[in-house]
Amino acid sequence: MLTIEIPDNKEVSKKNKEFLKYFKERLGSVPNLYASMMHSENALSNYYQFHTRKVSLSKQECEAIMLVVSQKNNSLYCLSVHTMIGKLNGFDEDQILQLRRGNAEFDKKLDALVKFIKNVVEEKNRISVQLLQQCFKMGYNHENLIDALHVVGDSFITNFTSKVLNVPIDFPLAKELKEH
Repeated sequence: MLTIEIPDNKEVSKKNKEFLKYFKERLGSVPNLYASMMHSENALSNYYQFHTRKVSLSKQECEAIMLVVSQKNNSLYCLSVHTMIGKLNGFDEDQILQLRRGNAEFDKKLDALVKFIKNVVEEKNRISVQLLQQCFKMGYNHENLIDALHVVGDSFITNFTSKVLNVPIDFPLAKELKEH
């Protein structure tokens, strides 16, 4: 597989140098995925603005969506990142594995959401009305639905960026998912 080298400090634009400074101050280093986006003068700033937008979903709901989508897209980089972030947001290892399978036996409302999201990613052209209605029955509304679809789109951007560029994983490696 082809690996695109991550640009170094001398190769990035002035705008991206601000991101280098920001992430080094905040996280101690720049995640490889974000650094790889710096091949473009505008990609990271456009993406980061979209990624940090306000949404009507909780951090756990967003992480659950990211885990489902990253699993379906086979993005080990993103699975590793979102496993770590999921733990920081209160999920344990078993719950993360459930979410990656597209269910949440530990939370009925979240279960409805991740089952719907799994269907959206797998079936694209045949969205299950029954699964969508179950989301509404569990308390999700139209705003939540739109925001959930935007989280799916966010995940697709990072999943395919990390896969196409073969971005080196700089987070603890996510466990392999064993199907039951």
